[in-house]
Amino acid sequence: MILLAKKNRSWFTAARYYNFGISFGITTISAILLGLYGGWWLDRRLGTLPIFLLLGVFLGIGISFYSLWSELKALKDRSSEAEAERRDDG
Repeated sequence: MILLAKKNRSWFTAARYYNFGISFGITTISAILLGLYGGWWLDRRLGTLPIFLLLGVFLGIGISFYSLWSELKALKDRSSEAEAERRDDG
């Protein structure tokens, strides 16, 4: 029974990290593409081609790294809580 619980826990942990990786990839791609498109659109309207396009891309990269930071912090907090709960139970 204990072996099965450990196996389920390791599967759950792996699934959590897999979900984190997929979520980060989607967030990064969408933030960069949105910044790219928004910057390109502004540059076409204002006639300043590379300025807002580059600004939008860098803004998208910054947003994706902020998202990564907050997700890692939340993941660490959840792991710490689960570890404390396991220590209290066992």
